Amino acid sequence: MSKPPEHAKELVKTFGMRMRAARELCGLSQIEAAKRLGYANSTKLTKIELASDTNSIPFWVISMAAKTYQVSTDYLLGLTDEWQCNHSEALQSKIEKTVRQSQSIQYNPIRQLYEHISAIESAVSINLQKTAEFKDLVTRFRSLNPSFDTELRLGAKLLRIANETTQEARNIAQQLAKSRDSLKSVINI
Repeated sequence: MSKPPEHAKELVKTFGMRMRAARELCGLSQIEAAKRLGYANSTKLTKIELASDTNSIPFWVISMAAKTYQVSTDYLLGLTDEWQCNHSEALQSKIEKTVRQSQSIQYNPIRQLYEHISAIESAVSINLQKTAEFKDLVTRFRSLNPSFDTELRLGAKLLRIANETTQEARNIAQQLAKSRDSLKSVINI
């Protein structure tokens, strides 16, 4: 007997892998599946699933397995990755997969923006702490030096800028938190 061509071996191998996957999708053991397919024991089914008999696959097994496992023959033969035997179900599954991929692509830049805003928010938080410390130091220095307001040149301006900087840092932190929360609700984190 002559050897089968290489593509035939690949088809037998693919069919075997798909048979096993379909059987497992149904939650059947090899023994249960063999009985449903009309075999007396699971030996032939094992050979099919392992592709150890690369010479042939009985034609009747293809349609019988499709019915038994409720998958398409195209799936069993490796012509599609959609296992549904109903074309509308297969199409619906393909559409859902495409939508999920599209959403993933769409939300990826938003997720990156969320991560950048979170990092900036951390930096602003540190800046806010340092600004508040600076304001506290200026306030303390002012209380320890009674001549601060009258004799220290630019003392009043220093205090005003410390107050404004602290308030501005708080405003930025609040805006970043709102932006982060808005993005968080969009990407469902």
